Amino acid sequence: MPPKKIVTLCFSLVILAGVIYTIATNVMMVYERKGESEEWDGLQESYSEMSEQGVPVNAEESGALDSSRGYEQVGRKSETRTLSVEAPDFELRNLDGERVRLSDFKGKKVLINFWATWCPPCVKEMPAMQKFHDEHAAKEGVVILAVNATDKESSINAVKRFAREFGISFPILLDVNGDVLLNYEVLTLPTSLIIDEEGIVVEQILGPVTEEVLVEKLL
Repeated sequence: MPPKKIVTLCFSLVILAGVIYTIATNVMMVYERKGESEEWDGLQESYSEMSEQGVPVNAEESGALDSSRGYEQVGRKSETRTLSVEAPDFELRNLDGERVRLSDFKGKKVLINFWATWCPPCVKEMPAMQKFHDEHAAKEGVVILAVNATDKESSINAVKRFAREFGISFPILLDVNGDVLLNYEVLTLPTSLIIDEEGIVVEQILGPVTEEVLVEKLL
């Protein structure tokens, strides 16, 4: 075969391989997005069913320890611990890519809530936090910072979709590397910390918070 035809054939094969790779990549992306969507829809559906049936979402009945993610999920009953330690400062990006530092809010009461989209008790407490934020946070000078365990999420888009679905307007911060959760020794989701105006952690709440608890602890 003449050298010119060999070069043309090789070039054609390279183009064909590129087309096949592009098609395969797009197909994989479609399946990944479909799987992510089905997981999200399944979480919402299963949680709605549990709520309607009055089924408690707790450690024993919901498979509390998710070994693939490394965090325990606690349910309806919450445990409060009194503390008095300085809150380690941190800086994380929010869903808009803006940097947010904890120390920026010194002089205000702050609720740091550690959570994840795949954690049913975390889903349970979101409406209460949003209602508190809408009705009390601004006029009382209280800040809610929802620190997401992003290193254990399927994607950042899953977190963004969660925020849209639940209409969350308080800051969601992305702990992409898991450093903040590690620094705060968070082993259970959800976990909330109440920080006073001086930057001192005064209470730790293991489990979902309620509107009543937020009013009692923060106002």
